[in-house]
Amino acid sequence: MKFYKISVWLLLAISCQWLVASESTTDEMDAQVQMRAEICIGCHLEQHKVMTQGAHWVSGDSRTPLNLKECSTCHGETEEHVLSAGKALQLGLKSYTPKNTKMTPPEQNAVCQACHKESALLHWETSGHASADVGCVGCHRMHEEDRVLAKRTQPGVCYECHVDVRLQDNKPYGHPIRQQKMTCTDCHGPHGGPGDAELKTFAVNDTCFACHAEHRGPFLWEHTPVSDNCVLCHTAHGSIHAGMLNRRAPQLCQTCHEPTGGAGTQTRHSRLALSYRHPDGVDIGPSPPGIGISRLVLGESCMNCHSKVHGTNHPAGAKLMR
Repeated sequence: MKFYKISVWLLLAISCQWLVASESTTDEMDAQVQMRAEICIGCHLEQHKVMTQGAHWVSGDSRTPLNLKECSTCHGETEEHVLSAGKALQLGLKSYTPKNTKMTPPEQNAVCQACHKESALLHWETSGHASADVGCVGCHRMHEEDRVLAKRTQPGVCYECHVDVRLQDNKPYGHPIRQQKMTCTDCHGPHGGPGDAELKTFAVNDTCFACHAEHRGPFLWEHTPVSDNCVLCHTAHGSIHAGMLNRRAPQLCQTCHEPTGGAGTQTRHSRLALSYRHPDGVDIGPSPPGIGISRLVLGESCMNCHSKVHGTNHPAGAKLMR
């Protein structure tokens, strides 16, 4: 019994010594980390101020630079950089500034991906940005306000490369991007996506229906282009035509519904609604005959009568008129 008690006390004493030693070692490491951080802050005060206000300086996340050797987490060994009075190209320092970096975009991205492994990055390797050798720092900023994360400034970052899209977004009819009610990443995945043009969904229609659910269907009477692909009739980023249409009606409708010149009601409908003339017939559209444009071409054209162009569930809606 006495031997048992002695053994217990010895084990307890050894454990206490180990804990004290471990605590001392931890304190020394924390002191070294704090010292290295203060050295960096001494020269990079503005960058540090921005960092402390962002996600990279959250103490509760063990992955952040604050918890993982501070600045060296991303920039590598900084000793040579400090000893050389701040020369950026010293051996061992990882620089991301385009003017003085020796790292390729994939090498730069690998540093970010060491921590950022979330599901949003699953498609990165096959994305258009990765194929074009775009680096994370090409869009994101760590030592200043990251404009990509704010809805009001994100489009401006995208427009720096996608100039053609900027032109379309500034047309009279488009998505409310200029009103700051939408942004590019509402539809597109900048880190890659399963659909064309890095869409977040597999099909264009699925992306559109996320907001325009009233056009999803299924309908009793369907308009084929609607269920096939929305961009057959609409432009995705902006248009000079109301409803973001590719062309104004009736020209848009006529790309599929080409009027026929046979006898009967089809000929009369073509002359009346679309101002087509029949050499031997009587034009009951414009007055006088043969001059001007049919009244049914004005305004919404075909949609004056065929108003349910996205489909309808009305029992008598076969012609999408009700």
